Amino acid sequence: METSNIEVVLAVLFGSLILALIGVFMFVMVIVYQKRKIKNIREQQRLITQYEQAVLKAKVEMREETLKYVGQELHDNVGQVLSLIKLYLSQPEIQQKAAIRQLIDQAISDIRSLSQDLNINRVEQYSLSDFIEQELNKVHKAGLVKTSFESMGACEPLNMHDRLMISRIFQECINNILKHAEAKHIFVKLFTVDGTCMLSVVDDGVGFETTAAHLGSGLINIYDRVKLIGGDIEIHSALGAGTEIKLRIPRLTFAEN
Repeated sequence: METSNIEVVLAVLFGSLILALIGVFMFVMVIVYQKRKIKNIREQQRLITQYEQAVLKAKVEMREETLKYVGQELHDNVGQVLSLIKLYLSQPEIQQKAAIRQLIDQAISDIRSLSQDLNINRVEQYSLSDFIEQELNKVHKAGLVKTSFESMGACEPLNMHDRLMISRIFQECINNILKHAEAKHIFVKLFTVDGTCMLSVVDDGVGFETTAAHLGSGLINIYDRVKLIGGDIEIHSALGAGTEIKLRIPRLTFAEN
């Protein structure tokens, strides 16, 4: 009888120990789960903060880019036209009235165009396709590089911040070409493939070794911003063979045509 009682006590103790171990295990699992949950929440908050900071930085850069362009246009184009008008007015001959009127019309047109460019929020007012076309027209107007643009399919992100980021990424691609590529032509395509937005920027410039290119701050900014919007980017280049940049953004919601 005593042996039986001892076995019962041992069984109870063993069962209690097992239950205690299970309880401890469950408690530890809950703690681990909570820590992981808190870590994930903090990581999400960090990514959101990083994204918001990148958007703010992109806005500032676009504002600086716009003001720089407008200042140059005022100096090179509008200023030159007004100087010619002043010159003609200093010699007010009858046959010059038509030329003066034409110059005034040109100055008005240039100022209207610049007033549109001064609108910092034009990314919100124009489609991505229109924005890209306007940027390429600026480059073409400068006479340094010829440009070509082709837009196919619906590729219009509804998220305004994503549109801003893509627009700034495109500007950085173009700026890198103008600064380093010594290109004569820039070919840009905006299209969709199986619901994925693709932006292709190709130049016929001097090219570069892609292994060393990651050190450049321009390309680092491009890579970082592409990552923040959930996309990826491919850069193909070689010395003397130009450069091709392919931007893919698979997780954006696009407007339908």
